[in-house]
Amino acid sequence: MSFSEVLKDAVERVDGAVSAMVLGSDGILVEEYAVEKLINLEDLGAEASAMIKDINLAAKDLGLGTAREFSIISDGCGIIMRQINASYYLALVIKPDGNFGKGRFVLKTAVPKIAGEF
Repeated sequence: MSFSEVLKDAVERVDGAVSAMVLGSDGILVEEYAVEKLINLEDLGAEASAMIKDINLAAKDLGLGTAREFSIISDGCGIIMRQINASYYLALVIKPDGNFGKGRFVLKTAVPKIAGEF
């Protein structure tokens, strides 16, 4: 499956999901798919870089190992990020009333579909 197909499938399978993206830990967007932009995806990429570094440092300091997934749930939207490998993440943006549990499941099952491309 191509990145585009995986991203579109993720958005379509999750109630309330509006966009999905593959991004590098450096914050650069590799691919994106959006039916609605609740937030600027390029800005998300830039901010995600700092979040990824901070979360991984906290996980290391706590002796937890690698942080494979994290989420931010706010009044405006939720963002779930799942690690593909050490350098890339798959992210899903969901409306506040969306299905976050299914979003986590869909990302978990989508990662193996594209992991071989890296």
